[in-house]
Amino acid sequence: MLRHVWAFAAAESCGACSPCRVGSRRGLEQAGAGVAPGAAYARMLNVMGEASLCAFGRRLPAAVRSLARAYGDRLRGWGG
Repeated sequence: MLRHVWAFAAAESCGACSPCRVGSRRGLEQAGAGVAPGAAYARMLNVMGEASLCAFGRRLPAAVRSLARAYGDRLRGWGG
C-alpha cells in the first residue's frame, strides 16, 4: 500500500522542485526495500512538507503519516 502511494507520487511529481522530485523517489526506494522509517525518513517528510513548491509535494507527507497511523506495521514495505 505504501509502495503504491510512493510510486504514484514519483510518477506524478512534475520535477520542478527537488524536495518532491527526490523525496518521492527516495520514499519509493525505501518502501520497496522495506526500510523501517527512522529519523532520516522523518526529516525527508518534513523537508517535503515545508519546501515543496506546490500542494502536491506539501501534502504527500501528511498522506504517508496518515497511513502509518492507521495501519502501522501492517503496511507492506513499512518495515517495523
